[in-house]
Amino acid sequence: MEEKSPVFIKIDKYRQVLDVVDVLKKQVDDVRSTLQQIKQLKTQEEEEIRIWEANIAEVEKKILFVDQTLFEPE
Repeated sequence: MEEKSPVFIKIDKYRQVLDVVDVLKKQVDDVRSTLQQIKQLKTQEEEEIRIWEANIAEVEKKILFVDQTLFEPE
């Protein structure tokens, strides 16, 4: 079994490490926030595409109706 011995570091180095860890935490939070915004935009984009597809389908139905009404004999 290994013996664990205490580790001693200078206070200023310890503070530097804490500062770096704080910066990393903030960056991770920023990335998480950005990712959430991207997900929201993607959801909105998908909804807009569904609306466009529905509109196109409606226009196609109307064109088909006009085409059948005007060009097919009764």
